[in-house]
Amino acid sequence: MASRTVRAVTKNTDDLKPLFSVSFTNGLLDPSAYNTVSARVLKCKHSERLHKLVVKAGDMEYAGDYDQSTRDDGKYIGVEDIESGEMTLVPLKRVRLRPAVSLGQEPDEWIEPAKKSRQEQNDSLIEAFGGAKQKQRVMKRKRHGLDQDMINAALDSANVEDILVTDSSTVETPVKTAAEEDILPPHDTETTNPDKCYPLEGYFPEYIRKDLEEFVDDFACDASTLAEWKSSKRYPEFILTQLEKLPLEELHRRKTSVYIKYLLFLLRLHAFKSIDLKQKDPFSSQDNESLYQMPGSCFDYLLNTYTVKAGKSRAFPQRLKDKALITILLLALRLENNSFCCNKLMADLKVGGKKICDLAKAMGCKAKMNRKAQVPEIILELAAPLKFPAATPAPRRRR
Repeated sequence: MASRTVRAVTKNTDDLKPLFSVSFTNGLLDPSAYNTVSARVLKCKHSERLHKLVVKAGDMEYAGDYDQSTRDDGKYIGVEDIESGEMTLVPLKRVRLRPAVSLGQEPDEWIEPAKKSRQEQNDSLIEAFGGAKQKQRVMKRKRHGLDQDMINAALDSANVEDILVTDSSTVETPVKTAAEEDILPPHDTETTNPDKCYPLEGYFPEYIRKDLEEFVDDFACDASTLAEWKSSKRYPEFILTQLEKLPLEELHRRKTSVYIKYLLFLLRLHAFKSIDLKQKDPFSSQDNESLYQMPGSCFDYLLNTYTVKAGKSRAFPQRLKDKALITILLLALRLENNSFCCNKLMADLKVGGKKICDLAKAMGCKAKMNRKAQVPEIILELAAPLKFPAATPAPRRRR
């Protein structure tokens, strides 16, 4: 393949601006517009690495995005200082330019357009190429399907006491609390000791703890092994953080390891999908079969407590999924002396902050936002005595 050498000449190489190799999606640039070409670089408001090159040629404006953090593609241009005769090699950024609507005169920033979710992308494909039944399902969901978070937010913000209904044929149904829904473990609302608010026996029975003591030897590691586990992501991030802080004293270390092992099983349980529950051992891992080995008593307890029979398989309804999530939060609080930052655990669970705050409120805990940190943190705290939200009546419903 033939190569081409291009030489740029400048009086000062100390203050070189970024150099670009551009191509236009609509063909070659009109030679009459060569003398009118001007360019500027815009930075994205929402991303430090994303930039946009805007080129104006005549009456047309072109734009193309590029990633400032990506490696160069091996293209360089030689810039010669005409006074010293020295040549400086400068890497080129290759940008594909498209005709664009005028982006205005702001020289320093632009707003990245919102990206479509996977569901929206699938809907667009179905509307363009799908069959009649698929299109009907998409239209029905768009017509009737409000996002559940939007519904919850609307109900939370509504003041039900201000709703006046004069029709005597209406009935009022109270909204059940978490305790009434039977997703909270046994708890003591009178104690002033946070460790006794939720007795351990209520969500982590003693016979399970004893059986798990034989399965914690695989947590024994040194600093190099732990570093290897981190790089290979052998365990979830929150589990690795707990392994870093294991006590040195042997009895205390094994006791804490039992809590961490049970927490690991619960994190795996929370990630269950319907296809996992159809397997003989839903806890098994394709990457490492020994990672989730457990005694039979623990296996039966987890499935019987947090899943229900559904024909020949089992199901994991949202109510029991919330119950498992509450148990995870209680174990994390016990490991962290009743107060901890939820960010790593939220990332492992793939759960948003609103869900954590709602469950914390249902548990009688406090959820605080630390906005002074470099990344906003959600701090969960278990304080005694427990303070539960009052049950609020649901919107009145006509018979």
